[in-house]
Amino acid sequence: MNSNLANQLLASIMKWDAPTLASERAALEFMGSMKYDAYDRYMPGMRFMSSLVQWLNDIKEEDRYEAYKFIKEKLVFISSMQMNYLVDLLYDSKIRPILLDMSTAETGMPSYKCSSKVVRTRFEIEKRSALVIGLSDGAHTDILRRSAGFNNEQVLTNYYPDGKKLKDMLDELRKDQKLKGIENPFFRRIFLIDDFTASGKSFIRFDESDREYHGKLKRIIDELCIKGYVEKEQKIEHLSYLLNPEQKIQIDILFCIATEKARTNIKSSLDDYLKSVNWQNKVEFNIHIVQILEDKLSIDIKTDKDLVKLLKKDEHFVEECVISKSYKVGKNDNPWLGFDECALPVVLAHNTPNNSLPIIWQDAERFHGLFPRISRH
Repeated sequence: MNSNLANQLLASIMKWDAPTLASERAALEFMGSMKYDAYDRYMPGMRFMSSLVQWLNDIKEEDRYEAYKFIKEKLVFISSMQMNYLVDLLYDSKIRPILLDMSTAETGMPSYKCSSKVVRTRFEIEKRSALVIGLSDGAHTDILRRSAGFNNEQVLTNYYPDGKKLKDMLDELRKDQKLKGIENPFFRRIFLIDDFTASGKSFIRFDESDREYHGKLKRIIDELCIKGYVEKEQKIEHLSYLLNPEQKIQIDILFCIATEKARTNIKSSLDDYLKSVNWQNKVEFNIHIVQILEDKLSIDIKTDKDLVKLLKKDEHFVEECVISKSYKVGKNDNPWLGFDECALPVVLAHNTPNNSLPIIWQDAERFHGLFPRISRH
């Protein structure tokens, strides 16, 4: 759809006169060209203005002004450039200070002497001995590896590598000249990376139906804590192969963007899980967030009566498109508020999280998402 046609249709749908169209078009086209057009999940040839026309046309006529106001005033779109900047900050603002603290502690030097030669030497050892693991395809570990200067053999794009990869990683670590003089070194600190979380429940949660813990962090903790040492000719199967079995496992969980709700949920559930399997003295973890999403974002949605009325209408909420088995894992009394009722107005350039309002991302024959999402892992 060309821009002139999109503008004409938009004016018709919104019942704008020529001056109003001219005023609104400038802002929309600017935001489209600067951010929205680059949304990764648009079909070839689709642009924001075309998607907006289709989306508004699916909204009931009496609700279109409210829907348009929501997009104009409350939508938060994180561009690829902004996300890449946050990934860069992961190292500079979170990982590097942790490694420096480890280096000063190991050398017995005060923190203000972190630029001394002995600390710098130790820092290179700690940095090379760090294990970086991506928790999803949105973790951007490739960008982090380049910006931080990590070795390719200390970064995993997922938490289920094969045995050959694990063996190669440990072999390469032990060959590295930075660790010369250290007998049989292992990886010492683990950094688990992801781009976004709003509820934390995909990472770890307790399921009342089977009385078991589930989630990515549960699986990776199991991988790290299970016996990893193998005898000669035995198959290498677990991440724990990379770690010294005599040392406490130090884990830092890092997110580019997250809510305080997610931090609280993850900390509480992970603490409870570690106690349930008697690993609370074996694993130490911390949670770090570069950009915190303020509670005000969701509060503003939930307290906007006109917007909530729009969101919950059957015409604007496609239940069969939104609610799945995994969706029901979260709080689900008001499913039109998104997964776990997070009520976020957030879109990421590479995908829209299901914690955001379904009216943004649900995509069905009778209702087309403004920023349609795909399920990811």
